[in-house]
Amino acid sequence: MTLPLPTPLFMEKRFMMFPENSAIMSRNPGLHRTAILFVESWPSAAPDSAEISSQTYSAPHVIACSNASVLLELQRNDINMVVWCRVVPDIWHKTLANRSPSQTVFDMSGTPGELAEALTSRMMIKEFPPLILSDVAELSDLFSAITKSCPQRIRLEIGACNDTNFSVTPGTLRLVCCYGASDAEWCSSPDPETGIINALDPFAVAFIKGADDQGKACIHRICRAEHSKVNLGIYLVIDTVTG
Repeated sequence: MTLPLPTPLFMEKRFMMFPENSAIMSRNPGLHRTAILFVESWPSAAPDSAEISSQTYSAPHVIACSNASVLLELQRNDINMVVWCRVVPDIWHKTLANRSPSQTVFDMSGTPGELAEALTSRMMIKEFPPLILSDVAELSDLFSAITKSCPQRIRLEIGACNDTNFSVTPGTLRLVCCYGASDAEWCSSPDPETGIINALDPFAVAFIKGADDQGKACIHRICRAEHSKVNLGIYLVIDTVTG
């Protein structure tokens, strides 16, 4: 597991137990009552400015773990981003390596039920690997459970958008996952010119909150893969929709 945490931030590693009756823990029944490793970043002073307090330096507060139980940390008000560094079966990698290129873009807003029905359409099965579509549907259900069935907008596309600017989550919560090539990046500072840019591992699932009351947020972007990469990854973005 490559943990997506920049070096200028204070880091804490801790083990803790989670109860068996947790809904999120039930996704991994074989791991009940085990000690789970969490790695958490704490905003610190800028690297060359020791006199700046950690409260002044508005780095995002990030926590990461390879177990789905890390999603329980989304309940904490002081957390800006939670990363589930999941490990997927080898068949996922093989499926993406052997797929045919496609220019199809899926972009739809609606209820989880409406989105699940659209994801299983003949057109989608023709353009995207069924294995990936099934995972997108499961992540949509998980996103719905976390946001209490809030309407969603799902974007699923091969490659990435042309806009390489960093931005803040537009709503309350955003889910980002890249299948294959890792093209999702986030910055350790509000200013990309001075902060450290970090890439999410392929298949990792990031839950990025919108800006808090003080305007603090985790800026991020979906950028195109390097030209040396033969197969562009498929990227998924799920946003909350209001109004």
